Amino acid sequence: MHTEEEKELSQGLQNADTQNRENEEAQALAEKVESTLIENPVFLERLLARPQIQAIVSSTFFRGPLPPPEMLKEYDDIVPNGAERIMAKSEREQAHRHRITEKGLDGEISRDKRGQWMAFAITMTILAIATFFAWKGEMVFAGTLITLDLIGLASVFVIGRYRPSNNNE
Repeated sequence: MHTEEEKELSQGLQNADTQNRENEEAQALAEKVESTLIENPVFLERLLARPQIQAIVSSTFFRGPLPPPEMLKEYDDIVPNGAERIMAKSEREQAHRHRITEKGLDGEISRDKRGQWMAFAITMTILAIATFFAWKGEMVFAGTLITLDLIGLASVFVIGRYRPSNNNE
């Protein structure tokens, strides 16, 4: 099973490398054609003289929440205050993400505090019960209660410390 997964992973990496090389080659070819046409306008005139060769395709892509500055300027030309609206939208989205993250962290902290207070209350209750039984002369039972309480507390802290985190960051 691992060999099939490894083959698929290897094939996927090879496909990505091939696609990356093809993109780089296409980019280099486009730059070469562009520079040749700029240096020799006669070639451009010949190309435009042929009706079957008149389509030029250009594609641009970007990553991230904001388009490049040139595209923002074009949005400003099309829609009044377009660039400002895009920037404001991006800022609102970032603020929203920060609020969500902060709310999640606050919830985790609150849960941890609540757990600690509950553990404290349970421990004090068991200690009071053990003290009562020790006062009544039931030393073995009182010692067993305290020992089990301490083992339970220690195991909760040890398990909590080594438990894998749910965060994907």
